[in-house]
Amino acid sequence: MRKVLSPVFLKKYFYTSLYLSFVVTMYGCPYSSPYKIDSEPSVLIEESFIGKWATITSNSAGNRAPVKMIVSKRNEYEYDLSFTGNINDLKYYNIVKDDTLKATAFISDVDSRRFLNIYIKGQSYIAEFIQKNEKVTLLPLCEHFTVKMIKSNAELKQALELHYKTRLYPLYDDEFCLREMSRVN
Repeated sequence: MRKVLSPVFLKKYFYTSLYLSFVVTMYGCPYSSPYKIDSEPSVLIEESFIGKWATITSNSAGNRAPVKMIVSKRNEYEYDLSFTGNINDLKYYNIVKDDTLKATAFISDVDSRRFLNIYIKGQSYIAEFIQKNEKVTLLPLCEHFTVKMIKSNAELKQALELHYKTRLYPLYDDEFCLREMSRVN
């Protein structure tokens, strides 16, 4: 027997969907794609990146909260990542389980910059990776860093090269940036 949805429920669902679409459009979201910068990892892991890192983030409402990232070695070319803390904004995307976001990642070089290809539930997220003065920064690109429809790994790499050559300031998704994380126990 099929269950029939009430018109009131459908109306609420429609307006809720419309509102969420508006919020996502206004605030954006990190760039995600089924494609990676490189088809296979080719940069060896950096042992100095393995460990526990923490920072304080703030959202668009000005609320500040800690975020912790745990990095472990998956193999010679890949990392396992776990994020805990202020990740409630990610629950909307259905990628958080038990207050932890788990991912795998590998480093790609594009021109003179390093990027993490972060793989979560079938999607790749691209974040500029900066490790300097015993601090780590992850700067995820925003959804509209390119207007081109990406159809391959090579096109993604070309779009990144073009973006960084033609923009005075790269387009990052500030809500999801993890800046100057410090090593913790």
